[in-house]
Amino acid sequence: MKNCKGLKRICRRATHSLVCSTLVAAAPEALALEVDPEALLAAAPAAGSTDAAPPLDRPPRHDDAALRVAQFQLPPPTSTEPAIPGDPVYSRYPERPFISRLSYQFSYGSESDVTYRRNVDLDKRLKDNSLILSPQINGSIIYRPTDRVEMMLEMIFQQDFASQEEKIVTLPNGQTQLAPRRYLMMPIDQAWVTFKEVGPVDLTFGRRNYEDDRHWLYDTSLDTAMARFKEGAFQAEFSYSRKDRFDWDLWGPTQKTRNDTYMAYLGYRGIEDIRLGGYTIYREDQAGREGQPLHLGLCASGKPTDRFNFWSELAMLRGKDETKKQFRGYAVDLGGTYRFPHLPYAPSITLGFAYGSGDGNPNDRRNREFRQTGLQSNEGRLAGIPKLKYYGEALDPELSNLQIFTLGVGFRPAANISVDLVYHRYKLNHLADTLRNSALTAEMNQDASRPSKQVGDALDIVVGFRNLFGIRRLGLDLRAGWFFPGRAFRNEVITTNPVTRRQTSSYRNADLGVSVIAKFWY
Repeated sequence: MKNCKGLKRICRRATHSLVCSTLVAAAPEALALEVDPEALLAAAPAAGSTDAAPPLDRPPRHDDAALRVAQFQLPPPTSTEPAIPGDPVYSRYPERPFISRLSYQFSYGSESDVTYRRNVDLDKRLKDNSLILSPQINGSIIYRPTDRVEMMLEMIFQQDFASQEEKIVTLPNGQTQLAPRRYLMMPIDQAWVTFKEVGPVDLTFGRRNYEDDRHWLYDTSLDTAMARFKEGAFQAEFSYSRKDRFDWDLWGPTQKTRNDTYMAYLGYRGIEDIRLGGYTIYREDQAGREGQPLHLGLCASGKPTDRFNFWSELAMLRGKDETKKQFRGYAVDLGGTYRFPHLPYAPSITLGFAYGSGDGNPNDRRNREFRQTGLQSNEGRLAGIPKLKYYGEALDPELSNLQIFTLGVGFRPAANISVDLVYHRYKLNHLADTLRNSALTAEMNQDASRPSKQVGDALDIVVGFRNLFGIRRLGLDLRAGWFFPGRAFRNEVITTNPVTRRQTSSYRNADLGVSVIAKFWY
């Protein structure tokens, strides 16, 4: 047994010496030290020899010739190999051109909708349900002829189809509403040119898309002239705009407007992942239907940690309304979302509160009602993938004479799937019969014996899919909303006595309102 163990140890040492000798002899030109072949052979005995092996009971020495470390350098690159910057031979090779400007960019896609609405007037006795299909294709191109000039053209091709729609609908206020004519549309959504570094500013002219983070101020395309100034963490924008000053639809008709918009915005990005801003928006309706409202506001939003993000809007309304009364309205919108990424399905919770003042005395000389700019869409994300109507899918009101409390819970069943459950509660600040620019046509407080400020509650379910069926660009958003009317909504019931033919009026609770939208992305 001892002889066997000794023989194995001798074989290992002989093999080690032979490998080292072969490696050193294979690249003598790479050695920094000259190597004598005879000394090398003397230091590394043959693999089958046992005479030069050290005694078995002696530990291996690190200064054996076979274990010495050799320093070597790589040969210089040949003329066909790329040189390394800083290398002595680098100057022999021509400098590669550096691309500082991407001259062309283009994109194409689709945002097609299927919209279903039921009981818009919160009365199931009346037929006003609708199902509208809106296939759409869009494309854009950006061209930069020089470092200081940039141009963009974006076009949309869309056709709406009414799968279900009433031709004539009688509204609760007695007015008759006709179904709109649906044309093939091919509008130019953006067409602008920007001249950069014209002195200290960038100048933009043409039709441009305006969006803020939550679409609370604006989400529309305007014909504009804009100047932008940036210095460090500050950025300022000044613009004059009008919506649809020109007819940009190449196919269908466009109704021009006469509402001029003047905007000034100052933003600050000096705090990491936080956005601060202040703005002034003045709108002058030349037709006299909207007056001359002046919005002054501050906003802050951001994501200070991976778990938490917040938003805040504080706005005042001044100027004059359509009857020349002085506006004295104000609004606030605060909220935040907290995520739990380490829990199963990465749940999240969202809390929000929005308040828009109302006018309790319509007979005085001041209008204390807050109104949004009229350019907003009130659409943004909470914690999920898709955008949603954050004031409610079914009701979708403007923040005016209204309080809105929001509670949302979200989770991620998979990396490309998100689910949001959102609850809203609505309350009037002052008694009124309508909600400004709501998606519903029902009127409030028609029962004079039971006036109420309780508008109702809403529940939204929003599901977002990305990379659907393994297709990288294909996405689907499903947004369903249910509005549960409060005591402010009551429907009148008229009964006729069969004998006397006398009619009597009574009221009952309003019916459930439903909205469902499926949006396909590509």
